[in-house]
Amino acid sequence: MPEPAPVRTDFVQVTLVDPRGRVLMQERDEHAPVWPEMWCFPGGGLEDGEEPVVGAVRELAEESGVELAPEDLADLGRFELVTADRGTFYFHAFVARTALREVECHEGRQMVFVDSDPLPDVDLVPSTALVAPVLRQWIADHPFVPDPGARTFASIVLVDREGRILLQERDEHAPIDPESWGLAGGHVEPGEDFEPAAYRELEEETGLRLTPGTLALFGEFVVDHTRAHGTWDRMQVFVAATDLTDADIDCREGRQIVFVEPDVARGLDLTSAAADVLPAFLDSPLYASMAP
Repeated sequence: MPEPAPVRTDFVQVTLVDPRGRVLMQERDEHAPVWPEMWCFPGGGLEDGEEPVVGAVRELAEESGVELAPEDLADLGRFELVTADRGTFYFHAFVARTALREVECHEGRQMVFVDSDPLPDVDLVPSTALVAPVLRQWIADHPFVPDPGARTFASIVLVDREGRILLQERDEHAPIDPESWGLAGGHVEPGEDFEPAAYRELEEETGLRLTPGTLALFGEFVVDHTRAHGTWDRMQVFVAATDLTDADIDCREGRQIVFVEPDVARGLDLTSAAADVLPAFLDSPLYASMAP
């Protein structure tokens, strides 16, 4: 009985998904032999006789410095790419979860983690565009599982009548992201829920005692505290519109706690958490409903 013909695979793609759900992508430069100046997942052609998963491991290490074992990768499937000028190609795509916050870039212009839904509004390599919806479903089906040692945090955003947002300038003594701007808030104590922690932290840091029910949950985020604690932590963010002004704030922690214009806030040196939370909030319908 003749042996079955080998399944043709021309190349592989592989990406990593960080705890926030962001995916590793490469910006190709002008020297790329095909599809220059476009964005793609790491990957490349297979060597003679190389299994796709082995090729994916090799390509990831060559392009990003990240070394994984074949069993670390999940197979997203085999794809067919039909092009008008280069013919038809077959490729496999692979993915793995990672706790890394950045990787080396050994090929292309840059290698960075980007939001996966949607992928950036840039020119995508056609094969990457084919994989993107399958990858998004995989991320949804395989949510991030926090480390047993991960911490929980509650943070607060107040919006004044001018649409400015309350921010804290941290001093050199802050245990997380010193000398940067962040949200009011802090650790959730053992046995404490997120919402009571938000009211408690706001009072401790600003002297403000809000009536229960004033704050509304904006969302839960996975925040990068790897530099301070070595963990990715859970943070719930609560928001409220307010008639308060800077004169009502008693800064009890950090260098200052003040209301900041949104355009100015986007340009500040933000904490790792605020860098994720603030753009999401300022671009949200909830903020639009609070701003004048």
